[in-house]
Amino acid sequence: MIARIGTALGAAAIALIPLKVLAAGALAVGVTGNPSDGLAFGTAWNYKTEGEASDAALQRCREYKGAPKAVLRCKIAGTFVDGCLSIAFDPKDDSPGMGWVVADDRNTAERRAMDECRRTAPTDRRQFCKVVTTKCDGDPAN
Repeated sequence: MIARIGTALGAAAIALIPLKVLAAGALAVGVTGNPSDGLAFGTAWNYKTEGEASDAALQRCREYKGAPKAVLRCKIAGTFVDGCLSIAFDPKDDSPGMGWVVADDRNTAERRAMDECRRTAPTDRRQFCKVVTTKCDGDPAN
């Protein structure tokens, strides 16, 4: 009898452990090479497949309103399963300071996006780089 109770309690305890749901995401980016044309981007996360996430991110990039020339160059920059994406840029209109990344976790994604922004920004603009979006699977829905 004790063995059965212990087994039942063990099974109940395991049932209470939340299962991590793996989900897919994608990042699409459009750039022209001319910093004054800006950066277009589209993000997607919590999709069933990387293909579905890629389609959604690409569509959002193409619908981005802030950089009409850049939207013509939208393409998938990365996909992930159970990961994160992050984008950082220097808000000055003609600054080349931009960085985007797909990574395993939020901190790594933000750090690497900032590193890339600072690497591409002019020396006197590196301090202005900032993360503008970070999304991870499991974050609230699109």
